Amino acid sequence: MSASAHSEPSAEAASAGIEALRARHQVRPVRSEEEGSAVDALPNGVYGFAYSPGHAAAPLFARNSYHSFEVHKAADGTAYLLGFVTLEEAAELDSGKEGAAVRLYPNARESSQSLVSVPFSRIQSSKRMPREDGNPFPFTTV
Repeated sequence: MSASAHSEPSAEAASAGIEALRARHQVRPVRSEEEGSAVDALPNGVYGFAYSPGHAAAPLFARNSYHSFEVHKAADGTAYLLGFVTLEEAAELDSGKEGAAVRLYPNARESSQSLVSVPFSRIQSSKRMPREDGNPFPFTTV
């Protein structure tokens, strides 16, 4: 888990945080011939963007489209979902607390300014995916 606390991160700071996570996870962009493949079917060390976050069967694409989430399949094979949460949610994620309710946004938004990287293994997604402003992905930690 990685969280950085900023009251209002600039686009440059958010980009630098994402680049740091890419380096830590040792990932490269998904190649054109790999696009559309499920996260669990991709080789280790790849990142891409998904519209269905938090599921190993989610297809990844090279293009970061509006409201898509960045997904990493790290060099060690661990799949991570990146996004922005509140300071309180970031603290709960960092503590490893189970049962924490989290609303992850694909981009910094309102009070959700802390960049985090959440292993898929910690995500229990809701069966209902609300389509709200900012496209939050609600989940509970396991």
